[in-house]
Amino acid sequence: MAIEVPAQRLEIGDVVLLHLPGDDGPVEAKLARDIERTPAIVRARVRVAQGEDFLHEWALGEFVTVVRGP
Repeated sequence: MAIEVPAQRLEIGDVVLLHLPGDDGPVEAKLARDIERTPAIVRARVRVAQGEDFLHEWALGEFVTVVRGP
């Protein structure tokens, strides 16, 4: 099941759908490290299936697709 949540509600362990440059469609990425919240952005280190970690940020109030369940 996929649900839309505001970026400020993201938690470590959430699996989100991201559109990455060079990919045809969205990929699943797990929030793997501490989440930084500022007055303007939410920033987190995410891990994609290939095991690569990278920093991703969302504007405050932006909605993110979170995948939950089987």
